[in-house]
Amino acid sequence: MLSAKGRNNLTSRRGFVALAIAAFSASIPAIGQEKSAKSSSTAPGTARLPRRLAADFHSHIQTRLPHLRPAFEAAGRDTGLDWRVLAALGYQESRWRPAAVSPKGAQGVMMLMPPTARKMGVKNVFAPDENIMGGSRYLAYMRERIPARIRDPDRTWLAMAAYNIGIGHLEDARIITQMRKKNPDRWSDVRVNLPRLQDSRWHSRVKHGYARGEETAQFVERVSQFSALLEVAIPTSAIVDAGPQLR
Repeated sequence: MLSAKGRNNLTSRRGFVALAIAAFSASIPAIGQEKSAKSSSTAPGTARLPRRLAADFHSHIQTRLPHLRPAFEAAGRDTGLDWRVLAALGYQESRWRPAAVSPKGAQGVMMLMPPTARKMGVKNVFAPDENIMGGSRYLAYMRERIPARIRDPDRTWLAMAAYNIGIGHLEDARIITQMRKKNPDRWSDVRVNLPRLQDSRWHSRVKHGYARGEETAQFVERVSQFSALLEVAIPTSAIVDAGPQLR
């Protein structure tokens, strides 16, 4: 019998597999084919992945991911999250570069700010194993702060937004979504309203004020695209067949 954690993982994986197939199809036009419409089962709002970015990502799956995959898998086992989702987040943050540093001071594969790294128990932020584990635990922490009634994939996309913009600003965006008579528990509705955190007519009405909501919306879209492509490149069946050491 599966544990509660196992059932949650299975449900999440099934949701992400469906998401993966649709998002992969949505990305194909960006690398040379035409498609008239996007599938509605991708992360809502997801646009086509730019051709150069898609090509780089596929290349980095072969050249950069193998060195980091064991750390992502370990973080997946620790947090109960699909390691490919964690890897997609790491790619969006740093392009899988352990020595990456942002202009704002975020560091490592998962681009942890120093206070977040300390909170997650990371001692050496440039050690990939520590950084990936810290970032993954931080995403899991954000996910736990999302109301329990919200299920995947919305729960994970909202947690991903909180990872980027902060839980306070995410809650503001959800409040604005509710003000506009939309569903604050659906990522598709919250995504539309995140940019309003840049509009004084809206951010003046919520607790935490101005935030770059459009950047966060695009951040989540990119993570969903990378996650979907990883689902296709490394399907669940291949991971199961590889043996018990892989998720």
